[in-house]
Parts: sequence; C-alpha cells; structure tokens
Amino acid sequence: MDKKREEALYKHGFRLLEEQLATYIKEHYEGVSRIEFSPIFEDGGDGYSMYTLNVVVAISDEHGNRALVDEYGSGNTPFGTANGLTMDFDGGDGSQVIELDNYDRDEVIDVSDADTLPKNAKLESYRILDEMIQYLVKTEQLVDVKKSNHGSRDVKVVYNTTIKKGSYSKWH
Repeated sequence: MDKKREEALYKHGFRLLEEQLATYIKEHYEGVSRIEFSPIFEDGGDGYSMYTLNVVVAISDEHGNRALVDEYGSGNTPFGTANGLTMDFDGGDGSQVIELDNYDRDEVIDVSDADTLPKNAKLESYRILDEMIQYLVKTEQLVDVKKSNHGSRDVKVVYNTTIKKGSYSKWH
C-alpha cells in the first residue's frame, strides 16, 4: 500500500476521533481549560505484537493541573484502532473508509467523507471516559472538574496528527 495514502488515512481518521473525544469533554465537563492529544503512536506488527495506532488524551483543569486520561493510573488506556476507530481502504475503488463508534446508540458511524465531526457521531455519553475522568478527580490529579450540561465552552484544544513510531506509554 502507498505509504502517503496510508498516512493520509491515519491522519484523517485520528483527527475525527480526536474531535469526537474533545467535543464530548468540552460539552460535558466544566472546569477544563485545555485538552491535548499525543502524536499518533504506531506500534507492533513485528511478529510479536499486534499492529496498533493510538493517541493519549491529556486534560488540564482551570488550576493548572494536567493529567493523562487513563484508567486508574495504569498508563494503559489509549484511544485508537483498538477502541472507537476503524480505518481501511475500500477494495472496490480504493477510497478511504473511516468509522467511529457511537457508544450512545451502540452503532458505528461512517465518517469517511467528513472533514469535521458529523453531528450523528457526537457522543452524548461515554461511560469509560467518564470513569477515567472521575478517577482523575477522585485522586486529585484534576481539581474542580465535574460532569455538567454547561461544559467548558472556552477550552483550548490541541489536536495532533503527527505519526510517531513507538509506545504511547512514554508520552507525558
């Protein structure tokens, strides 16, 4: 497969996944000042482990605290091809196929032709992400961040579609 086409697919897919995650946090949590994404980490496929593409999310609160969104401080909860994002090329015409999970309705949304997150791919609930953020608040890694219908409308979002080889667990 052409490496440039493959990289364009990854960047397009991950940009939409990042927008989906950022939109959810921005619209459902108040007290957040910044949402930042790691590079897209390309790992595995070496005969010893499965090929994966992942990003890590960092949230900053309005007090200047910054925390990586992971489950119980494990460092093992990235977002990507293992959860929430499917990417491929259509065998018929070779066009991009990008799908995002919509956990609210337990369905997969085709976003292949979208430049920005379509309304039907926005999340209204995401239990796993909620649990991770609640853990960060409980352990005081984030302060005054709470689930709310008001959200954090002025949050700064830093998207990142740089592709980097290696493990996401080394990103801080």
